[in-house]
Amino acid sequence: MNKLLSIITLCGALLTSNVQAHGDHGVISGQKAVSIAATHIQKMTFKDAGFEVGKLDESWKNIDKSQLSIASVEDNFYVVSASNSTTERKLYFQVIKNGQVKAVKYINEF
Repeated sequence: MNKLLSIITLCGALLTSNVQAHGDHGVISGQKAVSIAATHIQKMTFKDAGFEVGKLDESWKNIDKSQLSIASVEDNFYVVSASNSTTERKLYFQVIKNGQVKAVKYINEF
């Protein structure tokens, strides 16, 4: 019985330390920020995601990842720009370095 209790305690300690070791994985790369913005564009053609720009029209469905780029890198976030050649409009995404999209605007003012 003591051995079983020791094994359970050891397994619990190992699992707890493993979870704590993964706590620093919250910072994304610029490439990941571009990928997140591309995914949001597709979602925003179906419904309004609550950002300033609202629901995007159908022309945004055809945006290729080559039309997205990092406009700037700030202390806590990336600004990703997306260009729509059909409408000649640009979107700017404020992607926090934890991967959350904080804002989407037609002008780069963050």
